[in-house]
Amino acid sequence: MIDRVVVFTGSKRDFEQYLENNLPEDEITIPFMELIQHYNARLRPNESGVGEAALQKNLYVDNCIVGADDYGSVMPHVLSNFVNIVTLNYQIGVLYVQNPPRRVLESLQSALDGDIEYKGSSYVELTRTVLKTIYQNLDNDVLGQDQCKKQILSGMYRLTTGTHGKPVVLMLYGPSGVGKTESAKSISKSLGGDLLRIQFSMMQTEEAFNYVFGSEHSKSSLARDMVGRESNVILIDEFDKVNPAFYNAFYELFDEGRYVDTNYDIDLGQAVFLLTCNFGSETEIKKALGPAMFSRIGGCIEYADLTVEQKQIIINNWYSSILKTLKEDEKDFIQSTDVHEWFIKNAGRYDNIRILKGKMENAIFEKLTEQFIISK
Repeated sequence: MIDRVVVFTGSKRDFEQYLENNLPEDEITIPFMELIQHYNARLRPNESGVGEAALQKNLYVDNCIVGADDYGSVMPHVLSNFVNIVTLNYQIGVLYVQNPPRRVLESLQSALDGDIEYKGSSYVELTRTVLKTIYQNLDNDVLGQDQCKKQILSGMYRLTTGTHGKPVVLMLYGPSGVGKTESAKSISKSLGGDLLRIQFSMMQTEEAFNYVFGSEHSKSSLARDMVGRESNVILIDEFDKVNPAFYNAFYELFDEGRYVDTNYDIDLGQAVFLLTCNFGSETEIKKALGPAMFSRIGGCIEYADLTVEQKQIIINNWYSSILKTLKEDEKDFIQSTDVHEWFIKNAGRYDNIRILKGKMENAIFEKLTEQFIISK
């Protein structure tokens, strides 16, 4: 028997905060997996070592917590028979369920006749004041790219009207390491959470297919990642690497803000999707994606290569940030070398800022290794 059910849709961070605010300290609370262990013991009493009397006895707990990661640890039949299994040995005061797959939700709705409390993450509503904050943070976090910042804010402005029922979809293109990903991180931070970043280029075809369309409930999926996002900003890196066979999954998502796979049905109507690619023009993007996919992108925003002066500013900032992590003798030694001066003089040689940062970091730690580890 369950007295009350709360279904929470949203991030792990917000779910934990909700529980902290609503669980009395003096009540008995158990995790879902402890309940499942008791269920398994009843199925296989000879293996469990638990006495038959204890297995037959119904236990009362004030609260039971089912986290989003718990579903992957149980067999499929547990999802379909969720309520029966949960109540087999337990009488539960309040059952807290985070991001339930469709079969779990249907089991709950069928048994409880729709008497369920629905809670969830609250994503920041875009207003002109919020857009100003986003712009100020972008200006601090991303060097240059002034026109890009303006275009991003222009693309997001429509969400402030409250009449825009579909997500904003923007393609950020240009050379690697010039601020595309940093822009997405900055916007997500301004909207209250870590960025959900998806990279299809790292997946093989079958793996990517299962990720996009959903397969076993125990496997990671695009839907599960999106329903657990912390902010309403989703970055899909190297979208041009997505297999065109998967485009069907994105048509409804970009058109209506709805995403349905094997296990989840999600509303993303107010989300901001930032796609990236390394093409040099809109013509190349359209040719690669095709007219149907390209027409669903709200705007293409070109990131230009940084000037030598801008790269030198990044070198200064990165050099200072590395020095702050060093011990005093290490810092004094590095400042006596020509590492910083060399990179300032050769800033123009680097087109990719990530590579530039990596090279300078490697140079600093190579010198530290020679001085403090290898030197006699």
